[in-house]
Amino acid sequence: MPLLNLESVQGRYTPSTGTLEYPPLRGDLQRLQQSITYKTISQDPRMLDTTAFDGFGKFLRASYPDLFATLTVDTFSTHTYFLHWPSPSPEAKNYLFIAHQDVVPVDQKSLGQWHNPPFSGAFEGASGDSEGAEIGYIYGRGTLDDKSSLMALMETLESLAFQHFQPAHNLYFCLGQDEEIGGQAGAALVAEHCHQTGLSFEAILDEGGIISTGSIPGLKQTPVALIGTAEKGYLSVEVSFNIAGGHSSMPNSQTAITQSAGFINDLSEGLFEPQFSQPLNGFIDHLAPEMPWTLKTVFANRFLTEPLLLSLYQKSHTGRALTNNTAVVTIMASGIKDNVVPASARVVCNTRILPGTAPEDVLARYQALAAEYGGTVEAYQDMGSAATNTSSTESEDFMKLGQAVKEIFPEALVSPYLTIGGTDSKNFEGLSKNIYRFLPMTLSPEEVGGIHGTNERIDLEEYRKMVRWYTTLVQLWSEGEFPSDS
Repeated sequence: MPLLNLESVQGRYTPSTGTLEYPPLRGDLQRLQQSITYKTISQDPRMLDTTAFDGFGKFLRASYPDLFATLTVDTFSTHTYFLHWPSPSPEAKNYLFIAHQDVVPVDQKSLGQWHNPPFSGAFEGASGDSEGAEIGYIYGRGTLDDKSSLMALMETLESLAFQHFQPAHNLYFCLGQDEEIGGQAGAALVAEHCHQTGLSFEAILDEGGIISTGSIPGLKQTPVALIGTAEKGYLSVEVSFNIAGGHSSMPNSQTAITQSAGFINDLSEGLFEPQFSQPLNGFIDHLAPEMPWTLKTVFANRFLTEPLLLSLYQKSHTGRALTNNTAVVTIMASGIKDNVVPASARVVCNTRILPGTAPEDVLARYQALAAEYGGTVEAYQDMGSAATNTSSTESEDFMKLGQAVKEIFPEALVSPYLTIGGTDSKNFEGLSKNIYRFLPMTLSPEEVGGIHGTNERIDLEEYRKMVRWYTTLVQLWSEGEFPSDS
């Protein structure tokens, strides 16, 4: 008998109690603005701007004196910081928070489209609410990815340290320097240190899902906190086509370019069939009960309706990313002169890999398709990693993530999610059973386009909610307390 109703699980995420909230520290928005002015760009390890990273590190130390007086700080590589807030308890557990300092470069051709220079940290808005607080946006590269998260954590820790907060569990913070190019010179070295010293974690939190509005069918008017419980894998390959060229006045029917074009056309049809992976099943279990009756019935009977659901997911680029091993051409090169038929063509492709699919299987699919067009395949710059394990939604630490969401964003539903982009947390695979990926800010589909895009900006109200959310979660995860006289 098909199940026509699903039971809601949202009741388990009750607003937190027993945590203390502090008003924003004076100058919080100005510090966020200033952080954006440091051009901590990741593009190539050989192009690291040490002056920018040095300046940013000095800025953090000068801006958060109580934090740096309370926590111990180790530096890895050149500019990756590993902070530790120790607990006096010998029974203490370990928790890790991750954020990164680096940002992606700005396309110089887009500069004219920015409302404000991308590294200005400019404010647009007014002092408009009843308390005279600023209302508006701060513009600049990193306001969404990921300096806002890093700075919100710093504001949280400074406030708690100033109040002499004492965590019952050990808190660690990794501030990476090269997440945007894989994290190998930053977070990966911290993770290697943890492996070597036997330091593991009860739970880890990094950037990832957001509080989404207007993007989930059936819940267009409802904000949904998408907490990543797994991260897609990554594989880039280079496909080469080599066919005798010649004079353009006497071309062969097939050339290296036409062969590569045929390969690209077939690649657009996909290497694998779409599927629901474990994180997406959790997503459905959490959100289907909150949907209108018609959609709820479809999801409740998904052992019968899965083909229909998967076809619906293929109608948007986000839906395809959640259900497919995506494959897309990102670099193409061929030809040297307008009247010479080239003897070679080169195509670089990138795939984001679903949990349950091995990178070796993806590589084999590329090789089989390329062979049909006379192409050969090799890994591109040795860039590849499997999808991560899927973390539990039944753990106490996931429940506390949901509690913190309900405390600061009471209208939001809570749901696990598959993180489709890369994060530094993948480097910590094997150091915790539960790695979660969540950025506590509300974004519409249009605002999501600002991540790595033109006119990246953050709403000031959302930023202050981020600080409040981290302040809540740090207290929940650490189970700490304040001195009675504070």
